[in-house]
Amino acid sequence: MDKLPYLFILNPNSGTSIGKKAEIIGQVIQNFAEKSGNQATVLFTKERGHATAIVRENLAKTNWKAIVAVGGDGTVNEIARALIGTDTPVGILPLGSGNGLARHLGLPLTLEGSLKRIFEGKIITIDSAQLNDIPFFCIAGIGFDAYVGYLFSQQSRRGLATYVQVSVQSYWNYKPQSLRLNGVDTQAFSLSFANAGQFGNNAWVAPQASLQDGLLDVCVIKPFPKWYGTSLAYRLFTKGLKNSRYIEYRNMTELSVEMDAPPVIHYDGEPMQLETNFIKIKINPESLRVIV
Repeated sequence: MDKLPYLFILNPNSGTSIGKKAEIIGQVIQNFAEKSGNQATVLFTKERGHATAIVRENLAKTNWKAIVAVGGDGTVNEIARALIGTDTPVGILPLGSGNGLARHLGLPLTLEGSLKRIFEGKIITIDSAQLNDIPFFCIAGIGFDAYVGYLFSQQSRRGLATYVQVSVQSYWNYKPQSLRLNGVDTQAFSLSFANAGQFGNNAWVAPQASLQDGLLDVCVIKPFPKWYGTSLAYRLFTKGLKNSRYIEYRNMTELSVEMDAPPVIHYDGEPMQLETNFIKIKINPESLRVIV
């Protein structure tokens, strides 16, 4: 009996160098699949949102073993949102600039290692989450992280170095925001809704978060003195935020946020300007199958 085929969806705009190597990476995937006795179809995205359309166009055409996101967290999001509640698992070839979900899952970060895991790994079921009508799988949020994400998206160069540069430049002029969290007035430097533990690049905003506990870890970074920023950044990359007096965590299945004006948000690394000042976030337990 023939093995079921895999569908790989490659985003040429992910990460720092995929665009120049997209065709080569596609060929490597084909060759690796053939050598391991598997079938692979590789399709390329052309614009933002295209990966979701590709999944929906192809999901019913073939009984796929898995549909694999080749790119970063944004590409994973586009593909996984079309697989919520289905039996078809998502696979991840983490070739983005942050790879937060892949890092949380402990997936290999090399092309060969991650391909081997796609064909030999096991399937688990994880939670997904939703901000208004926007699905997310890693982290969503508002505040400083969303502001930096918006500025980062406008840069011609990707990667950690650019992200750090934008963050530092933005930090000194940024002011905490006023909001109502579940009806309670709150001042927040940032507010994160964590399904997984990190933004990417091992920046752990909620290292205790689990993808399988049916809960969101809500992280409130309260206003702090400007001089504390270096310590906060160090704690972020050493899983030490929980020990800071300026950090508050809550476990929730759903929550609401209201602001005076529509905010910029981010979801799985993608910034977005909302058109409403009211946000509702909820967890969707055991809703996505993933190869790990």
